[in-house]
Amino acid sequence: MTDLKHRMAVAAAIAEEAAALAFQMRANGMAETTFKGAQDFLTEADGATETFIRAKLAKHFPDDAIIGEEQGGAVTGDGPVWILDPIDGTSNFSRGSDRWCVSIGMAQGGRAVLGAIARYAPAEVFVGAEGCGATLNGQPIRPATTTDMRRAIIEVGWSMRKPLAKFHELSQGAMAQGAGLRVGGSGTLGLVETAVGRLDAYIEQHINSWDACAAVAIAREAGCWINSFDSGDWIASGNPIGIGAPALGGQLAALMQEKA
Repeated sequence: MTDLKHRMAVAAAIAEEAAALAFQMRANGMAETTFKGAQDFLTEADGATETFIRAKLAKHFPDDAIIGEEQGGAVTGDGPVWILDPIDGTSNFSRGSDRWCVSIGMAQGGRAVLGAIARYAPAEVFVGAEGCGATLNGQPIRPATTTDMRRAIIEVGWSMRKPLAKFHELSQGAMAQGAGLRVGGSGTLGLVETAVGRLDAYIEQHINSWDACAAVAIAREAGCWINSFDSGDWIASGNPIGIGAPALGGQLAALMQEKA
């Protein structure tokens, strides 16, 4: 196994630098929006931030594969592969909101094993790696202790890759169990905020690997319930995602299965 503790520290520093870079780019007018598809936002800062992260990772780990949302890539063998989202929450970023982040995940042997997620405002760095624990700004994190869906706050992610009716069914299913719903425009933040207990769960019927790899590694180390997201062809094709408070895992799993 690679030295995950060292890699985690390097990834955290790069993510923090990249978040500051993206923020400055936006201040300099590099957040003008184009579209890759319906509700699929892109700015000049996305590409420039990914280029910055790739260069930093290549300097430290020249033999590792890298996959990014904007510039692609592929898995080569069973060695480490970095999986990047340079700006998750681009729609928020482009409109001046601070609900966006930089996400740097790493998979090895087909499993999400490391994550570093940085926000600029507020200044937050979430990190975690297999066997190394999970922290926010250096302090250990744990998910919520919620046991009752009637007391739960759940974010339901919306994916253009699934029929809108399926999103409605999943949302209605959660509400029927008494949960309060949120939709925040950044899947990565919804996932990692579940790991720190700000939310009780994040569920979505499809999410890409670059949106979830880092958060899955962090949430797993924090002690969350997690579905089988990092299985099958998840790196290339994505999967359904469910992360939640441990005591809600059975109910969340049943809800996602019922509304699949």
